[in-house]
Amino acid sequence: MSRVHLCLGRTASAPYSFDKARVRVYSVEELCYFLKENAYLLDETIFTRGLSDWLYKECGLPDLGQKLNMLQKNKEKPEAFVTAIFEYTGYFRQEEIQETERLVRVSADVSLVEKQKARADYFLESRRYVLAMQEYRNLLQDGDALAPDFSGKIYHNLGTAQAKLFLFEKAAASFEQAYRLTGDPESLFQYLAAMRLHLKEPEYLNFLTEHAEYYEASLELEKRVVTRKGAWVDSRNQSMVAEIKGAFFSGEEEACRELMRQEIGKLEEEYRDYVVQ
Repeated sequence: MSRVHLCLGRTASAPYSFDKARVRVYSVEELCYFLKENAYLLDETIFTRGLSDWLYKECGLPDLGQKLNMLQKNKEKPEAFVTAIFEYTGYFRQEEIQETERLVRVSADVSLVEKQKARADYFLESRRYVLAMQEYRNLLQDGDALAPDFSGKIYHNLGTAQAKLFLFEKAAASFEQAYRLTGDPESLFQYLAAMRLHLKEPEYLNFLTEHAEYYEASLELEKRVVTRKGAWVDSRNQSMVAEIKGAFFSGEEEACRELMRQEIGKLEEEYRDYVVQ
């Protein structure tokens, strides 16, 4: 990682163009940024002899150029090229390299919209909910061209991201649309859960009265709530909260304050991750 503070090679007098993405890069730093940000679009056509020669001649990086040529001769997969470039430059942490490699791998041999959904799903799994929502909305702009089942999956995951950010009214609308498109019972459960969190209790009961078709599903949802609540209470009793309570009731005020500062710091950091753009 010592190279991270240095500019490798030189800025190219002639840029390298990625025609499909309509992007031109002038240095290996820009190349790394492009590869990481567009991992879901990468395939065999990206890593050509032209790119190797450009790194060799224009950027003054013969070792890297030769390395990529060898990978090309061995017909390595796209993720191998990405890893080789990232490890040579040292611009990213190992976990970032692995994340990008994974995204390239899961995006292989699928359509563009499937690649875009894979990128959005990756953001969702990584708890980067704002980015996930942006990607899902971009996909849904061409909703008429998507198969209903595929659109339903997008709406379901969009609802998940919205619910994670406590946008329960919007999440309910997304889950309802997902259920209408796919008929997936899980989307129905999530729709009812979002409505339950969005509405006040009397309003939610009135809603169920007006939608008798959801009665059985609502009973199953309540069973899930009881189970999840019990698991949550058990986990809280074994967590930092138990230590804080113990310090408080033992009169250890300074220890209690320090534990609370640590816990609040963790929660703040998690929240920043959730809303990062």
